Amino acid sequence: MLAPLTLGDSLTFDPPLLLAPMDGVTDVAFRGLVAKVSGDGALGGSCTAFVRVSNAPTPIEILKKMLGTAGGPPLGLQIMGHNAALMAETAVLAAEAGAPWVDINFGCPARKVCGHGAGSILLEDLARLEDITRQMVDACPVPVTAKIRAGSRDDSQIEEIAQRVEQAGAAGLIIHARLRIQAYSEPADWGRITRAVNAVQIPVIGNGSADTPELIHQMFAQTGCAGVMIGRAALANPWVFRDWADANVGREITPRSEAEYLGWLREYDQQMQAGGTTDRHRLGKLKQLVKAWSLAGALPETQTQAALRADCDVDFYTAIKAG
Repeated sequence: MLAPLTLGDSLTFDPPLLLAPMDGVTDVAFRGLVAKVSGDGALGGSCTAFVRVSNAPTPIEILKKMLGTAGGPPLGLQIMGHNAALMAETAVLAAEAGAPWVDINFGCPARKVCGHGAGSILLEDLARLEDITRQMVDACPVPVTAKIRAGSRDDSQIEEIAQRVEQAGAAGLIIHARLRIQAYSEPADWGRITRAVNAVQIPVIGNGSADTPELIHQMFAQTGCAGVMIGRAALANPWVFRDWADANVGREITPRSEAEYLGWLREYDQQMQAGGTTDRHRLGKLKQLVKAWSLAGALPETQTQAALRADCDVDFYTAIKAG
């Protein structure tokens, strides 16, 4: 059995498995359904997609909307930006909005984000990275974590990055074991997680290429990390946390039927509609899921996949609604 993961004095993730923040994916509806199909004892926590802080602190109303209603495993709120003072003010508002912890995005590799001095480009300016972390920690009444990549162009500074995050007072470090310049198609190097674990005393959460129950177990065993955060694997298989829990007690994992996948899509659509998501955005998110499932080989050849490839929005949406 895995020991629970604790941040600060009292925030506990049990089990120490978390759903990663993913821009355009981990909205209220997606997180809620992943938690629902995971059931008890499978998902320890999750985190919102990032809120971008540019010229002013993010209003508390927006933060509350991102968090959604209370309930389920602990839900952190991720903040991204380059202005330490504004990010610290937003962290305070996040805590007031109900977030039990705040995460800092030092990992996004998107060119547009890095071009504005945010995300993983800050791995090239460690003094600034440390200052942002310290100002957010000093201001925020709840635990603050930092999510990083293993480096920008190489991994030579992993230990120093981890130590600066720790020295700034962060309660934990989440490390995506790829570099800023690496694509998701390249395998994550878990040795980088091990190096971070050995460099600091705060809990280190591993992220990257832990796509199955077997690989989740291997990441814990090989790296010594205190927790594992799962991102794109949950997009390809929203039941991945349930699968891990079943494998952990020796239950057989059986493939989901096409009806289960389509049922998940229908409920996701209903939850997004209830939350005010526009038809266009709902359709885009549904197609994003089916594309991920198709690439993972989860769905057989169906009208739904044919409509997806042909980009026939009406046919695709009709197939989902009809089941």
